[in-house]
Amino acid sequence: MDAWPDETPPLSALRDNAARLWHAERPEEAARHYAELAERSSEPFQALLWRGHALRAAGTLEAALEAYAGAAAESPAESAPQTHRGHTLWLLGRREEAARAYSMALTLQTGEDALREAEDGLRRLEEAGAAPPAPPLPPRPAESVVATSLSPSQAPAPAVPVLAQPPSALRRPSMLAPPPRPRMAMLRAGSAVGTRGGSTSAGAIAFDITDLLLHFGHRRTLTSIQRVQASIVGAALRSGTEASYVAFDAARAAWRTVPADRLASLLALAGAGASTEDPDWIAARDAVTEGIAAAPIHAFAEGAMLVNLGNSWGIAGYFRGLRAAQRASGLRYVPFLHDCVPLVMPEHCVRTLVQDYVRWFAGMAVHAHGVLCNSECTRADGQRFLDALIPGLDLPMEVVRLDGDPRGQAAPDPAALEGTGAPRPPESYILFVATIESRKDHLTVFRAWLSLVRRHGTGRIPRLVCVGAAGWHAEAAMNLLQGSPDLSRQVVMLHDVSDGGLAALYRDCLFTIYNSHYEGWGLPVTESLAWGKVPVVPRHSALLESAEDAAVFVEPRSEPDMVAAVERLLFVPGALTEAERVVAGRANRRRWEAVQAQVLSAVERFGSVPVTPPAERLALPLGMRVSMRRTDAMLPDRAMALSEVVREGAGWAPAEDWGAPCPGAPPGCACRSRPQP
Repeated sequence: MDAWPDETPPLSALRDNAARLWHAERPEEAARHYAELAERSSEPFQALLWRGHALRAAGTLEAALEAYAGAAAESPAESAPQTHRGHTLWLLGRREEAARAYSMALTLQTGEDALREAEDGLRRLEEAGAAPPAPPLPPRPAESVVATSLSPSQAPAPAVPVLAQPPSALRRPSMLAPPPRPRMAMLRAGSAVGTRGGSTSAGAIAFDITDLLLHFGHRRTLTSIQRVQASIVGAALRSGTEASYVAFDAARAAWRTVPADRLASLLALAGAGASTEDPDWIAARDAVTEGIAAAPIHAFAEGAMLVNLGNSWGIAGYFRGLRAAQRASGLRYVPFLHDCVPLVMPEHCVRTLVQDYVRWFAGMAVHAHGVLCNSECTRADGQRFLDALIPGLDLPMEVVRLDGDPRGQAAPDPAALEGTGAPRPPESYILFVATIESRKDHLTVFRAWLSLVRRHGTGRIPRLVCVGAAGWHAEAAMNLLQGSPDLSRQVVMLHDVSDGGLAALYRDCLFTIYNSHYEGWGLPVTESLAWGKVPVVPRHSALLESAEDAAVFVEPRSEPDMVAAVERLLFVPGALTEAERVVAGRANRRRWEAVQAQVLSAVERFGSVPVTPPAERLALPLGMRVSMRRTDAMLPDRAMALSEVVREGAGWAPAEDWGAPCPGAPPGCACRSRPQP
């Protein structure tokens, strides 16, 4: 049924009213009706395309481009949006962009790269004094039911991409041949549009904060990756960086704009407290959610850069939406690689996380135009796994060290620790900030603390304060803690500590411990150094970079070495003072605005460096079997990446463990529901 509750006008009435207004020479009002129709429709492609036509007829060309981009995002296999984008860009005098849009339209029809042909044809038309055709008019509602059933791509518009009376250069001899498989057309289309060079201005940068907002949906306090995102995005907002902030809409496989002012308020409140029941926090979080829901599908600027500072693995349809945006506007994708732990040490991760990460890594290798890494260690790991996945892929990678100063985020607030059981001055304590998971190796630290207490007594060993949310695979450590009264009296477990409370803990501790099995960077080490506190860390991975030769290094997984290091700092006269002197020489942290500026510089370089087009990174060998099932592999491989790009077009849903459903399949088709065993 078209009718909506509460006497909302049915969709058919909106379509008819829009057509009547347009025929009454009121295209601006018609465009508003089409916008409402698109917002309410489960399949908004037609309404968005007609809205673009109406806006073009009204002379509002930039708005028409946005509507056509929205239509292209909804139905990537349709050539009509690209044709009319070309017409509009031509009218705006943006000749090169127009040629690329026409090339895309031809490619979608024929599956062949047509950029040179489109450029030549457009040049000849311009020399002949031709002009783009006027947008098609919708049929009058009174004429028949055509008004509600005719696709805009079937309306009396010129064939793709006929511009007035095109020369032979734009005529295709193969138009009578069967069209190629949609997947191959999509890939070749990505080659035609998604790989352009040229520099990218800061105004063409969009920060994808989907992961950060998902985190805020259930937590307020920030963990490492979310803290990095919030720090860089917050710096961009404070400095007035010309950028967009977007969140992925999985239902539409597209992005929506996040209101910058509301985002800034939310980030400020995230650092100001810990309670998710705070009315101010709830209001700020809901304001962002409502702002996103009310925002239209984001139309990326031509050649824009989508910078994802967090995680996008596990988000259904993410790469499908990315491919559509790359085809529509030449969008370039730049992820931030925080670590390769799920590939290097999968035993310390939940299995589903490893599988999500593996699928993401395979997709990232195909779609990214550059990768930001937080350390040389992470860059080396990423390059190693990329080389194994796609040999010879020369994907630009740049290191942006996460050595930002946390002291500018929040002032120490001891009052925030009231009621938590945290030690208060003058009691001394040692701080360990890390998620409670096996990779952070609390077990070795707890064993060392138990040995210290039994050797020296509780009066001589400070309490260990562990700050971190509950994670996974930490049962051995927690069983030891809960089973030993001597240990449990000396260990304080805290979680959901506000930024002000965490700052107070860093300021007042004796020194810190960070005993991870493997790290991409190790943000608590940077925080410890910034507060002038000596970190005790194992000698491996990126901890060798974040510690800057100022840490007290111990052998990995060595309880005796951990015990000896703590004893030396506690009981050897002058040992802690000397270690603090070394730390003081490394204490000049840079502001997060400087980290953000480095991100922008790296992204700008990615925008000007030619990279292998996504369509050319993978070949489909004859006879190779590509499964449509969601893979459970624990390492990325070529078949996994191909499975992602083969499932192309609006008719595909995200793969499941039994196969890939087709939402548009007719009733009774086995694709519509999961088969029964």
